[in-house]
Amino acid sequence: MRLVALGLAWLGGIAAVAMWNAPPWLPAVSAAALLPLAFRRGIPVHPIFVALMAVMAFSGALRFATWEEAPPPGLVEYLGEEIEVSGVVQGLPDPGTTTTRYEIAARELFDELGALPADGSILVTLPEYTELEPGARVRVRGTLDAPPVLEEFDYAAYLARQGIAGTMFYPSLETTAPAPTWSRTRIVSEVRARLESALQRSLPEPAASVAAGISLGRPGTVPNELYDDYRDAGLAHILAVSGAHISVLSGIVFFGLLQVMGRRQAIWPAIAVVVAYVFLTGAPFSVIRAGIMAVIFLFGIYLGRQQASLAALAAAAIAMTLVRPATALEAGFQLSLSATAGLIVFGPWIRWLIGTEAERLQIRGIVPPLAEHVAALSLAASIATAPVLWVTFGRVPLIGPLSNVLVEPIFALAFALSLVTAVTGVIWEPAGWAVGLVAYYPLSLLSWTASTFASVPHASVDVPRTPADAALGAFVMMAIPGWFAYRYLAPIPERPPATPGERRVRRLALGAAAGALAMGVAWHSLVPLRGPGELEVTMLDVGQGDAILVTTPGGSNVLVDGGPSGIVLARELGAALPHWQRNLTKTVATHPEADHIGGFPAAFERFNVRTAYDNGDDHDTLLASMYEELRSGRHETLATGDRFTVDGVSFTTLWPGGTAAGMGPNDRSVVLRVDYGATSFLLTGDIEREPQWELEGDDALDVTVLKVPHHGAATSTRGFFEAVNAPIALISAGEENRYGHPADVTLRQLHGAEVFRTDIQGRVTVRSDGERVSVVTQR
Repeated sequence: MRLVALGLAWLGGIAAVAMWNAPPWLPAVSAAALLPLAFRRGIPVHPIFVALMAVMAFSGALRFATWEEAPPPGLVEYLGEEIEVSGVVQGLPDPGTTTTRYEIAARELFDELGALPADGSILVTLPEYTELEPGARVRVRGTLDAPPVLEEFDYAAYLARQGIAGTMFYPSLETTAPAPTWSRTRIVSEVRARLESALQRSLPEPAASVAAGISLGRPGTVPNELYDDYRDAGLAHILAVSGAHISVLSGIVFFGLLQVMGRRQAIWPAIAVVVAYVFLTGAPFSVIRAGIMAVIFLFGIYLGRQQASLAALAAAAIAMTLVRPATALEAGFQLSLSATAGLIVFGPWIRWLIGTEAERLQIRGIVPPLAEHVAALSLAASIATAPVLWVTFGRVPLIGPLSNVLVEPIFALAFALSLVTAVTGVIWEPAGWAVGLVAYYPLSLLSWTASTFASVPHASVDVPRTPADAALGAFVMMAIPGWFAYRYLAPIPERPPATPGERRVRRLALGAAAGALAMGVAWHSLVPLRGPGELEVTMLDVGQGDAILVTTPGGSNVLVDGGPSGIVLARELGAALPHWQRNLTKTVATHPEADHIGGFPAAFERFNVRTAYDNGDDHDTLLASMYEELRSGRHETLATGDRFTVDGVSFTTLWPGGTAAGMGPNDRSVVLRVDYGATSFLLTGDIEREPQWELEGDDALDVTVLKVPHHGAATSTRGFFEAVNAPIALISAGEENRYGHPADVTLRQLHGAEVFRTDIQGRVTVRSDGERVSVVTQR
């Protein structure tokens, strides 16, 4: 208990400086005010111990104040100026939809006098597929901008705690030296990158991103809407690195193996899970911190007296904030510390309450022991972290305790299978795909559960953000019952043997679960094996760009254009294709502009592409160069009159013809007519007026469905639309795009057709049985 009190004094000193800007001596005086108690009879507080608490409070406050008053990185002086810096790439990038961000630790700053020493880091935003080797030396030139000010989040302060002085958007960049061969950063980053790539090849989106988040601490590509669902359901910690996350997971492993291996042996697999997780996430400070807290928690349950680990937790908190005072301000540390303390203090008593109530209801023989442990751990962590969530995020997930109880067993299975999928996928890709077939189910169930709980009315409520004093007050109130929970061991009631009736209920529950699983596997995996039985042409919702997936009745797939973003295309393909499908029979790039080929590098990396068609044009961009490299060995050029057939569906090239030479990239787009039975589709790329005039006299233009050229821009002719005469028109455009697509004049010219737009209706699928067509929209 004394070490716990010293830890509280240390953290109290830090809190006084951070929250109230108190001088370092004030916390010490406050602690010393307890000294008179030491001389009162009957109170077992030694004067020397009270003095030691005052010293700890002063030391914590002084350490934090010294760090807080340290001058900012030297690069801050150059905010708003164009500078040239040489530095080292720090770790893997933070991916966006069409960009990627790297942290560059500055080493030298160049001016007219030469190279000067520099300190601080720069967060640089680069094109999506820019690949920099962690540990490599690079030289960047651009304007150093101050981090943006966000309404609900002090982004600048967050970056400052990481030592980041500013940001650069699309600077000029060159690599001046490769990373050292045996650099720890390089090796760990390369291992993580290969594991993440294996997940992307083995799993569809968003399952691949969720798997990368829970197993590698890389949730950057989880869709914003899905992440919001996890947050509102109180499950966001699953996608992030936290002490609660790892503690609960390792606790499940320990308790799950306890009956099989015994207490002394079950501890080692649980610790192995923690070590593996720390290594696979690259061992950043936040993960090491979470791993330490998880091991402390395991230490307590291993000894059978979890209170003993509270002292170790206090020592760890002192050490972490001593080495890196900024840790005290990080929400991750606050959540990890409070969650681990809650697991230690409240976990055993909550388990006792659950067991007692189950006995009262005469259902304890039905509830598995592991379920009691999982429920107790989840509830303890949810209760203990509520004040931090309230103050930090201004939002409290009321449904969090219930959702965590139900999700933790699914999460443990998803975590293990994600790791196995990643590792086997690196060793042998087909093996990773096979394991991924199994991993897909718990990963999808995890996300479905988050979305379902988030949709419950008042699942998560906004609360007025208050100063940190409120959280401190909540923790003080929580400490009152916490003192008694810590001081006295929770009784462990004996579990009576299950009665025949209880065993029968268990078997029925297992049978029902197995039946539900079989139905899910049949519906999601087996039924799609035979193909849709009709032609499906899906205009994917990829934003301001084009991507059209043609699925034949037998299940073969032709992807026409890839949109502007690799991750967005992967998400759309994940929604449109069966989860086991990792093949694209053919791809067609209508022309090499970024909004049409931007997703192809990701498609070629994630899927097995047999043939890649395009118009043969080259384009002097990094993206076009990547596409040309990836299509190598499977490339064919299309021109007027070329035709190919896939599973009874005919694809005929109407353009570019001989007169297209010398036209711009848009006007040289591949135009395809797709025929199935009596129905037909015209896919037009971005052709504008001149090629449309050339095509107006072609009888092949008369089709059932038209993909409107150039996202509905005002670059089409009335005569072209009259020649096509399609009753259904599809327009692919980004929501509220800066080009104003589709143009009003184009919509007026299409007045006789039923128009479907991705910016309004999302993904649009047209189905044909060879005689008639029907349309289904996402929204």
